[in-house]
Amino acid sequence: MTESTPQHDAIVARIGRLERENRRFKRGAIVFLVMIASVGLMAQTRQSAPASGQKPKARTPAAPAAAAAPAGPTAVEAQGFILKDANGKVRAELGLAGGSPSLKFRDESGSALVSLSLNEGPAGPVLLLSDPQHHASVALSVLEKAGPQLSLTGERADIQLRMGVTPDGTALELSDKDGFTTSIGNGIVPKNGQVKKTSAASIVLYNKERKVLWSQP
Repeated sequence: MTESTPQHDAIVARIGRLERENRRFKRGAIVFLVMIASVGLMAQTRQSAPASGQKPKARTPAAPAAAAAPAGPTAVEAQGFILKDANGKVRAELGLAGGSPSLKFRDESGSALVSLSLNEGPAGPVLLLSDPQHHASVALSVLEKAGPQLSLTGERADIQLRMGVTPDGTALELSDKDGFTTSIGNGIVPKNGQVKKTSAASIVLYNKERKVLWSQP
């Protein structure tokens, strides 16, 4: 058995004091951790719960789907349309002329070089193409009881080519600057004081006074 000495007793007492202090430190650390955990839990609960005296916000209903935009107009109604260039000059017109529709295309000087219209009497469409001076031109028409007609006019009005298909047949007529004319096809020819109908195989030559120079058959 170990004998007790003052030095030994002091060491034993010091060890016992350290053990007691260590146990108190452990209990304090545990209490501190519990307090920290409690504070965190309370803060989290407070954030999730609505504030006192405040009603919970109502859920905003989803906005209804936007209605489809209405379809645009399928037709535009007017009595005339005018198309102008960057300089304000009229270059095209669509309107009514004497109650009949017409379309015109103009050059920079305002001269109508292309015209498309509906004729009232005899009824039918008419297309006219011309140069800026309105000397040379091409006219195409399909008129009631007259059939399709094509007319080409040169720089001089007496230089022409006309072709048409009528109920009586087909005719082609050519004229020059001297006034002479050649007619090929169906037509009416004065001969010996009488009127003679020609066939599609007929050729008739006329002078300046529209008198027959030669015909066959």
